Amino acid sequence: MSAPQSPCPGREAALEALLDGELDVQHAVEIERHVETCPGCAAHIEARRALRALIGARAPRWRAPDALRANVLAAIEGERGRGARPAALLDRLGRWSLLPSAALLAASLTLVIGPLQRASPLQGEIVASHVRSLLADHLTDVVSSDRHTVKPWFAGRIDFSPPVIDLAAQGFPLRGGRVDYLDGRTVAALVYEHGRHVVNVLVWPAAPGAADAPPVETTREGFNLLGWTQGGLTFWAISDAAPQELRALQQAFSATSR
Repeated sequence: MSAPQSPCPGREAALEALLDGELDVQHAVEIERHVETCPGCAAHIEARRALRALIGARAPRWRAPDALRANVLAAIEGERGRGARPAALLDRLGRWSLLPSAALLAASLTLVIGPLQRASPLQGEIVASHVRSLLADHLTDVVSSDRHTVKPWFAGRIDFSPPVIDLAAQGFPLRGGRVDYLDGRTVAALVYEHGRHVVNVLVWPAAPGAADAPPVETTREGFNLLGWTQGGLTFWAISDAAPQELRALQQAFSATSR
């Protein structure tokens, strides 16, 4: 019996985004065309669809209590009074009669009541940069595992000198770098690999006089993000790798760049 085929390295996030309907038309068409010619990615898509159908058919479902629904709607109305725009949530709750599991109920309450917190726009740009680099096959402008090749490449393309660290010994080999645009300015993107995961480390100058800041972790749209400030520079690492793996990269990166 042959082993199951795996999706292309670095494509998992794009495939999941396609399944979740999170891609714009252009990127969706690009990924769908790729799937048509790639047995591994096609098998991944079909397996995910089959799993979703199985869960949808067999998962236990409970009706949300009327009192709970009323409390949620009241919380949304309170946000509306403060200028928020929860129309999409109101529409969703208007159809909210059954919940697939208690876990989803808890997650839904956290999303709606908690209290309609919006993720940082900067984090949204970081996620978009990461996904864009994977979808458009534009992960690197300079492809090299040699930091003495990657670091000089940035000269003249950006107005600062990013630290380019070789972390192969720590399990994060350098793949290359590129220039990206983020938060209204050009930034350096250092690209690392960790097993089958791609890690983008985005770097740009911190605000004048900014002190070093310890790492801050967050999760958005299925990706783990970790940001810190060091030596007058802001760093954000993003990947679908586990949070502890990003922490290991950050610790190695910071220790080596001192």
